[in-house]
Amino acid sequence: MVSIPYSRKEGRNLNSSFQLFARRVRSDWFFQYKALRMAVDWVIAIYFVIPLIIVAGYQYYSWWATQPSWFSWISLFMVGAVFYVFAWLGTIRYFVEEGDQLFLRQNRRWFQHLMRLGHRYSLVLQGITTLLLMFVFLPLLVQVYGFRVPQLISLWLITYLLKINLGLLRQLVALRMQGFLHWILRIVAFAGLFFVYQKLVAAISQNALYIWAVHLLLLVLAVFLSKIRLQEKGAFFADIARERDSRMRIVSLMLIRVTERKRKPKRKRPLLFKNSQRLFKGKGAGNGIADLLVKSFFRNGTQWKQTIQFAALISAAMFIMPGPLKITVWIIAACALVFWRKSFCKDELRTPFLTLFPIQDTEKHQALQLSTPILVLPALILISLCMGISFFTWWGPVLMVGAAFPLAYGSSSVFTSWY
Repeated sequence: MVSIPYSRKEGRNLNSSFQLFARRVRSDWFFQYKALRMAVDWVIAIYFVIPLIIVAGYQYYSWWATQPSWFSWISLFMVGAVFYVFAWLGTIRYFVEEGDQLFLRQNRRWFQHLMRLGHRYSLVLQGITTLLLMFVFLPLLVQVYGFRVPQLISLWLITYLLKINLGLLRQLVALRMQGFLHWILRIVAFAGLFFVYQKLVAAISQNALYIWAVHLLLLVLAVFLSKIRLQEKGAFFADIARERDSRMRIVSLMLIRVTERKRKPKRKRPLLFKNSQRLFKGKGAGNGIADLLVKSFFRNGTQWKQTIQFAALISAAMFIMPGPLKITVWIIAACALVFWRKSFCKDELRTPFLTLFPIQDTEKHQALQLSTPILVLPALILISLCMGISFFTWWGPVLMVGAAFPLAYGSSSVFTSWY
């Protein structure tokens, strides 16, 4: 259904484009509130959310009084990585809707003013969220790295201005470039700007004077890009899609497991296990189902893509984190992989095809225990190999890859002990 935000009835109640903008902002906040109410009712709020806020507030206060020992494990490079990912995420909203094509776009002055108001609203909101991120890391920045007020302001400005410029640049590039080249450019830009941002953070910590010239340059660039973006032709439908995604951001997180997606056409002959050979010896329904689960996973392109992204992220983090933290993250990554594979297998076991057969829960459980370690090992071996290389010793890769096998089977045995 197409929503018509500016009908004749609304026209009698709205005397300016600002009132229309204010109504849409209120509607968006109320929609997000209702979406949160679906996930957090009063029972969860009383018994979980409120105690968690109290404990987090007390813990935050204690960090100012006494810094925990694990603060020394967090390098300024890691803090910069978090700030950079935050700067990369997010977008600039303009609060345009489908019905504007029929009514509001006929009044060019109103439509342009609505987009400018949405642009300014996004700038203010991103400034506030950047300030909140600074507030979270404030004990670490002040107590450990000795940041003073000018340095904190400089870090906030560099992150905020970079976030604005990245949001505008991504929109402009997406309007001119699509497909494979677009994603290659995004990857190259993400990697290149990451190291540039880390250099700027290091310069801030060292009180480099040229950093204020960088602020001025980013500010001028943001004004220039904003002017180009607001005057861009042919961006109406892209703005509608972006606004819809922004409005549904909370709902989409809650419905990610139940949304039905259009299936891509499958290959007539699978790339892996094309001869359908048996993977597990022995007879019985459990072994057969375990074969099905393993083949289903390795033939699933989405699972491969997400696994590569997860393994690449954790592997890259191994070269940044200090030694004791690497072991902790390695174990946590193994447990996360087990839960991920277990969830995938249980979803596969509930497919309509398998429900046609009278399979006992004990046989499904046996298949789950057989297949989970096999599904965990590829990603865990890659993470373990990068972790071993990060120790810069000849025995590190051999030891960590060898340790990946008992960790995969041990964690799978523990977390698949119940179905």
